[in-house]
Amino acid sequence: MTAHFYKRFYKQLGKLLYAVAKADGKVQEPEVKAIHEIVVADLLPLEESMDAFGTDAAFYAEFEFDLLLDRDVHKDLAYKDFLNYLKESDKNIDDRLRALILKSVEKVAEAYHGTEEPEAELIADLKQHLFAHGS
Repeated sequence: MTAHFYKRFYKQLGKLLYAVAKADGKVQEPEVKAIHEIVVADLLPLEESMDAFGTDAAFYAEFEFDLLLDRDVHKDLAYKDFLNYLKESDKNIDDRLRALILKSVEKVAEAYHGTEEPEAELIADLKQHLFAHGS
């Protein structure tokens, strides 16, 4: 995959993680910390692309999350944007990335008092979209 693919993928993943964190109405500090942990532990080792400033592209997920949080974007808008990306990029997202996406959203959902019903509903819907691809 190209550096451009990963930058876009990370930005979209940031939107999805924001939607999950915001699913119950408010983003909590443990969810913000979980995003950072996901970037460092799970995304940084994925590939090595950097932007013009030498920042690993994996941090785009966290940057996008923070941007949406600062702007208090509605969770549905962020989630729908991710689903549109998933639909148009379906053939480029392999099973390894699909598993990473699911693992990441589950970590965020668990970060604050475990997975609550709104988060569980979003994750169930996401699974249908993630694994409905034409394999």
